[in-house]
Amino acid sequence: MRILLLHSSSDLYGASKIFLQTVQLLKKQGHTCYVVVSAEGPLVEKLKQDNILVTVINLGIIRRKYFSPLGIINRVKKWYQASALLIKHISQNGIELVYANTTAVLLGAWLANKNNIKHIWHVHEIIEKPKFLFLAIQWIMKRYTSTIICVSKAVQNHWSKNAPSLLSKMQVIYNGIGPVEKSTEANFRTKYQIPKEAIVIGMAGRVHFWKGQQYFLQIATQLLNRSTENNPTAPLYFIITGDAFPGYEYLVDEIQNFIKNNQLEDRIFYTGFEHEMDKFYSSIDLLILPSQLPDPLPTVVLEAMQYGIPVVATAQGGALEMIAENETGIFIPINSVEAAADKIFDLIQSDHRNNMRTHSIERVEKFFSASSFENQITTIFHL
Repeated sequence: MRILLLHSSSDLYGASKIFLQTVQLLKKQGHTCYVVVSAEGPLVEKLKQDNILVTVINLGIIRRKYFSPLGIINRVKKWYQASALLIKHISQNGIELVYANTTAVLLGAWLANKNNIKHIWHVHEIIEKPKFLFLAIQWIMKRYTSTIICVSKAVQNHWSKNAPSLLSKMQVIYNGIGPVEKSTEANFRTKYQIPKEAIVIGMAGRVHFWKGQQYFLQIATQLLNRSTENNPTAPLYFIITGDAFPGYEYLVDEIQNFIKNNQLEDRIFYTGFEHEMDKFYSSIDLLILPSQLPDPLPTVVLEAMQYGIPVVATAQGGALEMIAENETGIFIPINSVEAAADKIFDLIQSDHRNNMRTHSIERVEKFFSASSFENQITTIFHL
């Protein structure tokens, strides 16, 4: 089958990793894959290494910064330009199916409908605001999409809300990933000269207001204060990994200023983007996912579980399906630093944290393996 695959970015974070995995699988199964992404980046290089055809076209990706009259005009102009190029692309290459990854790619559904071919939409997001965007995407799903892959039940429930007819188009397929590639370089414990006996708590993800980096910093400060007061044998250190979404670079400045202004440069380390995430996971004892909005199915949780790392997450979104409470991690409130710090401090003080290692590894292998994901994705593309 000749498949046009559209993706919203060229980074190598969660949704992009799943996109890469899907393209590699389809190519392995003999499908001809024509990939279009919206910008150059590390994902493009990875695809080219696998001899996959990649074209860079500005797809008019939906971002919050375009939610203004001028922004909408800009997006419409980009959609018009991209659609002209892609219609030609579909015709010249005999495309039989359009697959769009993430709801930021609105153009896929329209292109498939115009060319009377099937459209598969892989949905990774839970969009609550602005309401008009939620309703617009839901309407496109109803009218123009054949199959909707939801990365979690939370995602399925969100988009089928007040639209039960969508359930017949939906299938929940949990992301499943292979092992994180091992690094030959020194990990962050070595780089930042963290003592062997220390407990290292980490956060990884794109820097964005809803990802919760500021909440993580507030919790870290509380934990450091309690650590000093209780004088534990194991000192606490913190690592934040990830770069900013375009347009949110100022949030990185806020992170660095917070660390500097509170004189925490020797306890909290911001690494920026890291290509080799083994350096992060092999350094930490606990992962915190402090999302301020529902995170559909965060890949960092799966990666941490592969390492046997307990996960602390705000109680919302896909994390509720990924984490077995008190077996592989715990949940914390979304808006109470003190209550969150209480629960985390109790966990790092107890032996129970060590018992979570085996359960974490077993759970990710059972429910979120690469083979399970690939088997289900294969079924979708052969319907």
